[in-house]
Amino acid sequence: MENISNEKHKAIVEKAQKCIDAHAKQAIAVSFIPLVSIPIVYGVCAKMIVKLDKIFGIPTAKGWDSEILSDVLAGVVAAPALAIPLLGAGVASSYIKSIGEDYAGAAAVVVSVATPQELGDSAFVARRVKEELQIIYNKKREKLLS
Repeated sequence: MENISNEKHKAIVEKAQKCIDAHAKQAIAVSFIPLVSIPIVYGVCAKMIVKLDKIFGIPTAKGWDSEILSDVLAGVVAAPALAIPLLGAGVASSYIKSIGEDYAGAAAVVVSVATPQELGDSAFVARRVKEELQIIYNKKREKLLS
């Protein structure tokens, strides 16, 4: 991140990873309830995204968490596996970690290249985070296809 020192960047990344890990553990706890766990895991994911926004200092507009979550939930393929007891725990944890790490990566890029004025504009930030997430997903897709 160009706008902050390497030391502060490292602290932010560590805090984001702790947030992701904590939410992954929450997902494991609720995933033992088949079928009911699917919306709960998505709720845990939404809360995690809001907390990651706070960690990165990203302003959020009303409805941002549900808007970005709908973009991030491209991996809904995991949903059927969440309905299977025991298997659902590992899937839920991996699912939350993957989404959290992708989102944190996108947020880190946006925060590192945006000006303070741009970071104050929630519409700009929303658009840029979505663009960065798309780049991340395209890279993952290309890797899978190669």
